[in-house]
Amino acid sequence: MRDELATQRALLDELLKGLHQGELALFYQPQVCLEDGRLVGVEALLRWRHPTRGLLMPGHFMSVLEGSPLSIPAGLWVLNEACRQLALWGAAGFKGIRMGVNVFPAQFRSGTFAKDVFDAIATHGIDHDCLEIEVTESIVLEYNDIFLSDAKALRAAGIRIALDDFGTGFASLSALKKFPLTGLKIDRSFVIDLLTNPHDVAIARAMISMGEDLGLDTIAEGIETEAQEALLKSLGCKWGQGFRYGKALPAAEITAMLAAAR
Repeated sequence: MRDELATQRALLDELLKGLHQGELALFYQPQVCLEDGRLVGVEALLRWRHPTRGLLMPGHFMSVLEGSPLSIPAGLWVLNEACRQLALWGAAGFKGIRMGVNVFPAQFRSGTFAKDVFDAIATHGIDHDCLEIEVTESIVLEYNDIFLSDAKALRAAGIRIALDDFGTGFASLSALKKFPLTGLKIDRSFVIDLLTNPHDVAIARAMISMGEDLGLDTIAEGIETEAQEALLKSLGCKWGQGFRYGKALPAAEITAMLAAAR
């Protein structure tokens, strides 16, 4: 136990140093319209360009970061970097791209989250409706009055709020009714076996139908094949994300994709 705590402490010290020295980076995974394959948005995903270990995926550091006080400044950096990149795309003529940004639970508990989002939008001059805050079911489940007030303020300003990895947590339907969501993201665990598991088809159909009835955009994550895409389209899903459309890429490669689609 002592060795594990020491390892986590050392990793946090490295992360703090990395944050200050510009080692954190965002990669962007494409999100497309299933009807025509058009790139309509991206999800910003955190990476760490470690000076000795190379490019680290979230599995190497996210669990330690998420539960630490460092998650607040790291999350603020992610928010601002995503908004900065969105502004760069807009200045290059790529308008209307939606940017999905994941947030840490501590950011919502801070009591300043709505202000942080509004400040980032004002600093970088992006349109409110191009930013989509992605929250997990655990965040929705533990909402309090301050948290809910922040979410409502963001939504009233036109900022989108999507429920990420839908179906894997324990969010109650009453929480979904109270929380000001604009979108649902169907977790990849319900997509990967879609062609062979009728239960996954039934669950996906129910999620898509519920999203439509609630007036929410529904995006399926983890789409890898044309057959999965076709089945999801037949169920009424309009948006998709997954390796079929591209892995998480540096901003320059997303820019090239946008330019090629002109």
